[in-house]
Amino acid sequence: MAPFRTFARRLTVIVYLAIVVLPVVLLGFDGPWLGKGVFPARQRAEFPVRMGPWAFQQIDKWFADRLGLRYPLIYLGTEFHLDAYGRPLDRHIFFGRDNWMFWTEDADRVPSTMVDSRGMLHFTPAEIKRIEAELLSLRNQFAACKIPFAVVIAPNKQSIYREFVMDGDGSPSRLDRLLAALSPAARAVIVDTRETIRPAKAAHAPVKLYNKTETHWNELGGFYAYVAIMDALRRAMPIAHPELTSIAQYNVSVRSYAGGDMASFVLFSPWRFPDEDVSLQRKTGPRLIPEQQINSNSFIARNPDGGGKLLLIGDSFTHGPVRYLQQHFAEIHRVINTTIDGDLVARHKPDAVLRLLVERNLEQLLVPQVKGAKMCPAPAGN
Repeated sequence: MAPFRTFARRLTVIVYLAIVVLPVVLLGFDGPWLGKGVFPARQRAEFPVRMGPWAFQQIDKWFADRLGLRYPLIYLGTEFHLDAYGRPLDRHIFFGRDNWMFWTEDADRVPSTMVDSRGMLHFTPAEIKRIEAELLSLRNQFAACKIPFAVVIAPNKQSIYREFVMDGDGSPSRLDRLLAALSPAARAVIVDTRETIRPAKAAHAPVKLYNKTETHWNELGGFYAYVAIMDALRRAMPIAHPELTSIAQYNVSVRSYAGGDMASFVLFSPWRFPDEDVSLQRKTGPRLIPEQQINSNSFIARNPDGGGKLLLIGDSFTHGPVRYLQQHFAEIHRVINTTIDGDLVARHKPDAVLRLLVERNLEQLLVPQVKGAKMCPAPAGN
């Protein structure tokens, strides 16, 4: 019996080690998906071409993206957690009614509180004073350069589809309180796209402007954000082809799909939450050339039938309106950034500048926005 016990102990260790190293042995093997098809995961990280202090972090991402059985294991873990607890592992996602998913409003708080939807998230008087000063500073800097400028606010999905989060109209949100506290001059800098999107929601019902499982608006929601932007720009400058801001110029279509970014890239359960996507196609006119990526944070779109140059700075929500804005401008530079690069403005000499941010990131307005050199250097000889 002694040799048998020794063998059993060693066999246990061998089996354990085999299980532990199995994902490494299967490096790069992400299946099987049991008939579910190819999982639309994000593009894998590349192995570093040069070594340096940063290379070890990149190697870690490369290895994690190629760990054998990675996606099936994550998928099984997510399924277990959803079935056992009825909520996602990721604390940024809030489950609403009818399988609607919402990105939480404050990452530092427990998701279920949804503090802004309950009217419990607000700026202090000192913070509002700082935002007021920053908005007026931006207005004055761009006015000195004779460049139309606006700060565009993309609504949180729960600000438009609150009925899938909780009952009632609720208390004023952080954005509501901020807009009410600002002076008319500072308030005029902000384009509140909710004023256009909310009536459009009622007009298009039951077709939605945000998908159940996406963090961003769909093409219909992005269109009405673009309409709000164009209304602001038209008051400040001439616009080519203004007729294209009418929804009558487009066909609206709805299709079923497996699930959006929250279902696929965060919960790894794209088939568990079926969804509907809404898209728009222009009825007439040539197809525009899609914008080209210059680097990881910079894109350019050109249209020979447009006029002028637009600089669009902001977060991932800038992707929605740009396909419509492109119809009016000869050139659009879209930059993913949290501040305005003064050097970039001076270099491109745009005819208009927009700073777009999503409602949950309003605290970015507390940060001085213009970085770099003066946006419009003084003329020679001054």
